[in-house]
Amino acid sequence: MNFRRGKREVPGLNTTSTADISFILLVFFLVISSMDSTKGVFKQLPPEDKAKTEEVTEMDRRNVMDISIWGEGDVRVDGKPVDVRRLQGMVEKFVAGCPDRATHVVSIKMLPTSKYDDYFHVQDAVSSAYTSIRNSAAMGIYHKRYVECEQYERKKIDKLYPQRVMENLNEESGQDAADKE
Repeated sequence: MNFRRGKREVPGLNTTSTADISFILLVFFLVISSMDSTKGVFKQLPPEDKAKTEEVTEMDRRNVMDISIWGEGDVRVDGKPVDVRRLQGMVEKFVAGCPDRATHVVSIKMLPTSKYDDYFHVQDAVSSAYTSIRNSAAMGIYHKRYVECEQYERKKIDKLYPQRVMENLNEESGQDAADKE
């Protein structure tokens, strides 16, 4: 007997819903994944008001701390080179010892040759200094940390130690600025 085998066809897989399933899985993992939104520099910008003009006033030199960021990690306070790790303590000492706390200014100047990493280290040191000062004031007045204070308590501490930081980009090169000093 001769049994002749015929060609058998293998049934194909139905792939019509594969794209739908992969899309649903993609959306599912995007929804359950966490996004880290705590990174970045938080700044409160002044409101956009075309009619309002700022007056430039002369300030007492004792009320201004001048921080300059030069190229290659060179940070200077009032023209003197400073290690960024010491900057927080210097800002704390300046703000706490300023004759008139309400009119003090921390001025940050950044040359175009500076690195953003250096800017962020300086900005972090200044912000940490204000946080430390406000925490100390809150502990002294309310016996709790600044973040644990009520809204009205924070406003009083903010009024005692306002964060007055002025930032600008200096268009001069580092050598030109050094020649002028």
